[in-house]
Amino acid sequence: MKAFAYVLAGVLGGIGVMMFSTGEREHSSLLSPVVHAQAALETEDPKPWTGNDLLEMAKIYDQQADELQSEAVRLEQKATSLMLKPHMDPKGFRRTSLMHVASARWQAARELHEMAAMHRQEGQRLLAFKSPEGS
Repeated sequence: MKAFAYVLAGVLGGIGVMMFSTGEREHSSLLSPVVHAQAALETEDPKPWTGNDLLEMAKIYDQQADELQSEAVRLEQKATSLMLKPHMDPKGFRRTSLMHVASARWQAARELHEMAAMHRQEGQRLLAFKSPEGS
C-alpha cells in the first residue's frame, strides 16, 4: 500500500501542475503529466506490488488519461473558435500554440492508457497466479 500512496501522490502532483498551468498560460505548458506519475515510481521501496496495487494504478492512469483527453478537446475547441475570429489572433500564433499543446495532451493520454493497460494486464496475471486453481 506504500507503493500505492507514492503513485497517488505523483498523480495528484501531476494534476496540480496541470491545474496550475491552465488559464491564459495554457499554451506555454508542455510538461507531460506522465513524467510526474513516473517520478513517484522511481523513489519507491523495492517491495513488489500486489495484483490489486497494479489494478488500482491502472485505474488512476485511466482517470488521468481521460482528464487529459477532455483538456485536449477543450484546447482544440478554443483553437477552432480563434480560427472563426481571425481578428482575435491575426497571425495565428495563439491558435498554433493551442494545437501544439492539445497534441501533447493527446500523446500523454495515449501513453497513460498504454501504461494502464500494461498495469492492468500484469495485475490480472498476478491475481490469477495467486488464486488457487480449481476453487
